[in-house]
Amino acid sequence: MPNTKPRTISDSELEARLRAQAPIELSGENLEGANLEGASLRSADLERVNLRGANLRGADLRGANLAWACLEGADLSHATALGARFTHAHLETAQLTHASLALADLRWARLREADLTDADLVGARLDGVEMWRTELRGARIDREGFRCLEPHLSARQLQDLVLYTRDDPAAERPRTPSFTPPLQSPA
Repeated sequence: MPNTKPRTISDSELEARLRAQAPIELSGENLEGANLEGASLRSADLERVNLRGANLRGADLRGANLAWACLEGADLSHATALGARFTHAHLETAQLTHASLALADLRWARLREADLTDADLVGARLDGVEMWRTELRGARIDREGFRCLEPHLSARQLQDLVLYTRDDPAAERPRTPSFTPPLQSPA
């Protein structure tokens, strides 16, 4: 679980590491509240890092390892996390609006009360994901992800999802027993 020790890296040292063009290795560091807006963290090792309350808005997290990371209350809005690894990550109350989580590994991640409005979850691995009171309005998901989440989501959450199918690039709303399409008014 997240540590409560003081920040292990100063803002200036963090900026220097990000500019260095070397592989980013921050595993286990405490970066609580760090401002990493728009940062390139592509393929970074962020395993078990504490990023509670951090600003990762618009960050490039493609291929990054965030397994067991604490991202509680972090802002990952508009972040690109294509193929990133979030297994067992703590993302409670995180902002993931418009985030690209396509092909990400979110197995066993905790997304309680997170906001995934308009997020892309197509191809994401979602086994065991905890999404109690998670906002999913407009979030895109494929059939496999839908099958994984369906037994665990409320009727409202299921209605809010946009189902993506490879056969038909146009997204469709999932049809669940509790979903009733709106009545059409006569023309």
